[in-house]
Amino acid sequence: MSTRRSSAVRRKGAISVELAVLLPLVMFMAVIGVDYARIFSRALILETASRNGALWASEDITHAQNDAAIKAVVNKDLTDTSPTPTITITRYVGSDGFTYIQVKIEQTFTTVTKFPGVPSTSTLSRTTDMRVKPTTPKPGTYANY
Repeated sequence: MSTRRSSAVRRKGAISVELAVLLPLVMFMAVIGVDYARIFSRALILETASRNGALWASEDITHAQNDAAIKAVVNKDLTDTSPTPTITITRYVGSDGFTYIQVKIEQTFTTVTKFPGVPSTSTLSRTTDMRVKPTTPKPGTYANY
């Protein structure tokens, strides 16, 4: 019986040692998890803003040519972003003959962590392309009946 008691006494400090060894790793994983969640959240914000800007611009050719209004629509979704993202608007004619609008948003993201091997800054970018609604049908689209 005295053998059990002495082994229990020797194991008493083992939990403290295990905690001291594992606590830095657990804290590192928690901070990395928070940074990953922040990056994911910011990417979703940028994607939504890009999509909403392209959707508004695709309404008709008048909307598609108003860069200031497109940027205003995009900025409504970018209320909680710092530094201010770069918004690039491009119009092009696709191989099908229709006009397309492209809204691209780029932002530099800084992480909370500053550990070796973990990048502290990264560039997030989201691009949305949408066809602009034509004012008249493309010739040959509808057959004459």
